[in-house]
Amino acid sequence: MYPFTTPTGIVRNRWYIAAFSDEITRDPIERTLLGKPVALYRRENGDPVAMYGLCPHRYYPLARGKVRGDALVCGYHGFAFEADGKCSSVPSQGTGAGFCQPTYPVIEKGPLCWIWMGDADKCDPALIPPYADFELGTPGWRYSSPNYFRVQGRAQLLVDNLMDLTHLPYVHHHISGGEAMADPKMREERRPSSYRVVRMGKLPWTHFNALVWLPENAYEGLADFDQLTDFYGPEFIRTGFPIYTRVPGHETVPPALGAMHIMHGITPETETSCHYFGFSTRNFRTESEELDAFQLASDIRIRQQDADAIEAVEARLEEGAARQRELLVKADGPAVKVRRMIQSMLDAERV
Repeated sequence: MYPFTTPTGIVRNRWYIAAFSDEITRDPIERTLLGKPVALYRRENGDPVAMYGLCPHRYYPLARGKVRGDALVCGYHGFAFEADGKCSSVPSQGTGAGFCQPTYPVIEKGPLCWIWMGDADKCDPALIPPYADFELGTPGWRYSSPNYFRVQGRAQLLVDNLMDLTHLPYVHHHISGGEAMADPKMREERRPSSYRVVRMGKLPWTHFNALVWLPENAYEGLADFDQLTDFYGPEFIRTGFPIYTRVPGHETVPPALGAMHIMHGITPETETSCHYFGFSTRNFRTESEELDAFQLASDIRIRQQDADAIEAVEARLEEGAARQRELLVKADGPAVKVRRMIQSMLDAERV
């Protein structure tokens, strides 16, 4: 499965985002995750449940049923499955059944619900990306702009996109200052929780800066910045706005020119499609609903542009890869390293 040597491109022993917390209610929903239909709902105490989504009786979608107590009741013949999967009622025979529907561990942390669909003996909550690293839930930081896309392209295309930001001035040409990412200096860091790429450059004050950081914080000349990209795994990547490291006319960077982290949750739907979850955190203008609205609109536009590009690639990928060897260049270095990491994960799951 391109670009890997394995038949699958999906790493299963990871925690993936199943849904935003507010998507899961007492009304069940279905989402295909890692190639399997999964019914998602909440128990009476509010805990989320993830259950294999097809009734074993006639393979009717369980999410078309209803929740009764903690059980999910099939909308076809009324079979009831408790939160642990046990079939507790078969109405036509007045009993339960010695059958257990598959369920999957779900952990709800803040605005996200994570699901484990890999090997049970490898399921460790500590493997969820560390929220403190990107300031989710940290005092003084604001969570904003949650958004979701279903992308008709394999998850790896999105990973490649996020690890190579030289596409910014072309795909996202509406953003002023994007040319600073066309050929930046880079350094790499191996961290306990992520593989980090730091892109360094200089940035003038632009109209986009004024919309984000406000006109009264403008500077003259060129400011130095770092842009962080953290690969936590095939399921989660952090990018972000430029983080100022030196601003003309200031001995230290003013707090008003703070940081914004942009988070990307990538959950395979099938081998050639994925769910794309986005949100941001920031430590400036933390009470501004105006900035929330601007950031959400901007984020949706940018992610839609990426989704459009990825879907265009996916549509011709097999044909293109069969005819030509992929041309890799210097800017692809981080993406190629990440591909090797994922290939190692895939190989380990074949053993």
